[in-house]
Amino acid sequence: MPSVAFLEKVFLDRRASNSALRGVESFNLRLVRELCDLGVSTTLFVEPAWAGIVSRAAPGTKNLRVVQTDGRGSSLLAGLSAARNIRRMARGEGAFDALLLGNVANRLLPALWGLRAGRDFRRAVLVAHRETSPRFLRTIRNLPGRVVAVSEPVAAGFRNKGLMADVVVDYGVMGAEQFHPSERLRPADDPVRFCVIGALDNAWKGADTALAAFRLLPPDVRSRCELHLMAYRDPSSLHDDPGVFAYSWRNVGAVPDFLRGMDAMLVPSRDEDVMRETFSQSAVQGMLTGLPIVHSPIPVLAEKFDNGGGLCARTPEQFAAAMERLALDPALRARLGAEARATALARYVWNTERFARRHLLPST
Repeated sequence: MPSVAFLEKVFLDRRASNSALRGVESFNLRLVRELCDLGVSTTLFVEPAWAGIVSRAAPGTKNLRVVQTDGRGSSLLAGLSAARNIRRMARGEGAFDALLLGNVANRLLPALWGLRAGRDFRRAVLVAHRETSPRFLRTIRNLPGRVVAVSEPVAAGFRNKGLMADVVVDYGVMGAEQFHPSERLRPADDPVRFCVIGALDNAWKGADTALAAFRLLPPDVRSRCELHLMAYRDPSSLHDDPGVFAYSWRNVGAVPDFLRGMDAMLVPSRDEDVMRETFSQSAVQGMLTGLPIVHSPIPVLAEKFDNGGGLCARTPEQFAAAMERLALDPALRARLGAEARATALARYVWNTERFARRHLLPST
């Protein structure tokens, strides 16, 4: 049975265990479960505060070994504790077939310095959900293995900083089959529903742009539209505009049905000093649901609509103009939605078996 040691910075951080599971953490927990289901013996290293969360997320999972670290509340020390355990296990059981790094993490660097390729693991694979730092790149440069980036802009960051070999792009939405167009016919007089999804308390998600665009719609168009914003920690703090609906955080299982009640998605994310949006799960979820997407021009979004499926907008005025076009033209919504879904199905559906075969354990 092939063996994998899984290191991920969030699972070694005690403070992060107090937050709701989002994005990368949910992805990695499901990745662990699916690797185990494929018959891969997976050892996951966690800060003790994460042990209960993992057991609830992966109840009764065969082939999973959860090892608690002794980091005394420090993710850096927890990483060093994990490295010591990997060395000990490799001496007693043989080297792991692969060391899987769940994301770029400078706090894992001391742990990586102490591990030896060939003795502790045979291959290293990094799933890069964000840009690398120069010192992280220097540390992994000589590891035998591969960087699997979530988007071309993230991959370009590795190549531009000097790591030219074995950087590939391969990523997508897990459980993509849950996201499909609604089969229910909506009454013709139903409002046209636009949505924004994400951690909207973060300014870079651009919910303010969406709200400003909605207010700029001509009154006769705005009266026929709704704007749904999901989600905020405290949605009651949002201005109470007619036709605007704000939500608190919901279980990820509620997102597919929520999207099937929408007509179009807005993705007004903006980069600031660093790349903020590195893939946009929500955009791809909307694409899979068959929604037309009005998106900002940042590269990680623009690359998803080179075959149609969306309208690009930069300012609130441009978002409002795109929203007006979609609100008044059901045929345009249907055409763009079909294009978006075709692109997402072809490019952005995650498959763990494919990941293991292509990248993680290609020779086993």
